[in-house]
Amino acid sequence: MKIKWTNLFWGIILIAAGGLFLAQNLGYLDQLGSQVWMIIFGIASLLFFATYFVNGIHNWGWLFPAFIFAALALTLWMADQGIDDPRMGAPILAAVGLPFLAAFALSPRRNWWALIPAWVMAVVVLIVLLADQVQGEWIGALVLFSIGLPFLLVFILNRQNWWALIPAWSLLVVGLITLLSNLIVGEWIAVITLMGIALPFFYVFIRNRAHWWALLPAGILTSSAVTAFLVGLVGDQEGLLSEPGVLTSITFLGIALTFLALWTQRATQPTAWAIYAAGISAAVALISLLFGASEIAFPISIIAIGLLVLFFALRPKKAV
Repeated sequence: MKIKWTNLFWGIILIAAGGLFLAQNLGYLDQLGSQVWMIIFGIASLLFFATYFVNGIHNWGWLFPAFIFAALALTLWMADQGIDDPRMGAPILAAVGLPFLAAFALSPRRNWWALIPAWVMAVVVLIVLLADQVQGEWIGALVLFSIGLPFLLVFILNRQNWWALIPAWSLLVVGLITLLSNLIVGEWIAVITLMGIALPFFYVFIRNRAHWWALLPAGILTSSAVTAFLVGLVGDQEGLLSEPGVLTSITFLGIALTFLALWTQRATQPTAWAIYAAGISAAVALISLLFGASEIAFPISIIAIGLLVLFFALRPKKAV
């Protein structure tokens, strides 16, 4: 019955509103001033709020028109007060985010996803308010933090949502790097970023070995981070690490160790194939170390990989 009476009520309201607009467009009524529209939007907001409470607070979809009409009334009031800056856009943005926040508050376990758009809209509002007062680095970091934090909370509320840790941690790390970009040399930024993104993958793998795939990005990112660290450590100095191909060799050696670690999990996980990738990566590492950046390094690598493939293909199979 509530739904029936709600539909009847809003049907009458919409017909009346349509008639008002038609009479105005046909010239029977003068153009309404901003203060009149402010009152109309305010009344519409109150009616939508009343509808929301009548139909039950869990029908939070009614909050969208309720908050949006309230925001329109507030925006018109701000215009009448002579406000003409980015703050004019804040009420509408907040009106879109608040219903999602209500949905999350009503049922955190069921509507955990609503926290993401709610938080993002809240931070966008904050950015709009601070746009003329805050440096670009802080704005960029705030955007990244705003997207990462809801994912982190989704993970904290339910540890089964382990996947949320990956975007959460990655965005938080990149946001931190954005803040520190003027204080850290380029190579060290790469080290912190790569290791920061690698950590959640390590966590996912250690927490549940069935997620063996997580070791691949973790190991590859760590290998690249080690290489970047050595580049920053050596700088312009002469030495073994400055020789062509040495750093490339270190990177591929790390990748080979990653695949080898995966291969050790073959008793319980489908990772027996990883020994082939480990052998190929080790071969590329050795060739890079021996031949550096010479013109024959790449073709030799291709030949070596082909020989390894033939070796694994032709070797006798173990009896089952």
